[in-house]
Amino acid sequence: MKPTLTPRHEADPLLNFRFEVRDPKSQRSEVLEFNHTRHSAVRAAQRGIDTDKIALVIQYGECLCKQKLLYYILGEKSIPASLLKVHKELKNLVVIVAGDSNQVVTCYRSDNPFKHIRLKSKRLSLNLAA
Repeated sequence: MKPTLTPRHEADPLLNFRFEVRDPKSQRSEVLEFNHTRHSAVRAAQRGIDTDKIALVIQYGECLCKQKLLYYILGEKSIPASLLKVHKELKNLVVIVAGDSNQVVTCYRSDNPFKHIRLKSKRLSLNLAA
């Protein structure tokens, strides 16, 4: 007997998340939608990083583009005063998003994230064994 695959039409709340970004000056808002890869969902759970923290990093963090990936970094100086209660949990948090989609590749904490990302090569190298 051959197994059959049934497509899932419902959205998995652990893998898909959306949040609203509001500009206080212009009073405009925009809804941003992101998807976790299975890897990033597992890693985020292991590291205690929930989707609210990821959304804050994307909203307030500094964005660097390297290796066709977007690195959102929330350094100490980037954390707004309104988030002082969760300052320690957000400090030096990095979220990596695929450059061609809104897919979160992974997220982690780093002691010196700007230096770590600056030292990365410009291109991803594919070390294929011969």
